[in-house]
Amino acid sequence: MKRYRILGFDFDSRATMLKTEIQDNWEPHIKKLWRKNKEEIEEGLVAQYGAYGFHDKVKNFIELGPAPWSVIAFHNKFLRQVRDSFVVGAYYPSLTGACALGERILNQLIIHLRGYYTGTPEYKRVYRKDSFDNWDIAIDTLESWGVLLNDVAAKFRDLKDTRNRAIHFNPETDENDR
Repeated sequence: MKRYRILGFDFDSRATMLKTEIQDNWEPHIKKLWRKNKEEIEEGLVAQYGAYGFHDKVKNFIELGPAPWSVIAFHNKFLRQVRDSFVVGAYYPSLTGACALGERILNQLIIHLRGYYTGTPEYKRVYRKDSFDNWDIAIDTLESWGVLLNDVAAKFRDLKDTRNRAIHFNPETDENDR
């Protein structure tokens, strides 16, 4: 990813650059630099996502904000696919991809870490399984092990509820896929 150096600050987020408003009180050369960087970013987005519906794509791109840093194994390429789907307006594939990725992360955490928690009561529920489709067991186990902080566990529970509403038939999804 291209980095931008403006006013002494490093920006590695194209979304942050795009949503930053050029201020009237900035020096003319600073304004010019910001405009040039924004134009380059937009040209790159057109090249990456296509020109059709470009303004909606830019809006979606900005709303996503910077991509989070990865701390879990191999999920970066899947996260990039989820984000790209959202940017181009493929909201339902993006949503289902995000849900599948959440389940994948929970599975990877349990499978890779359970050997460190053999003395816990939760271990008995997870030691023989190769995968977990019951999110409650996975989240509760990882939370009790201290692997997931309470707020992260709450976000996984929210994602589980969102997944269930989206994956299991719900007529509302037809109208509200974003």
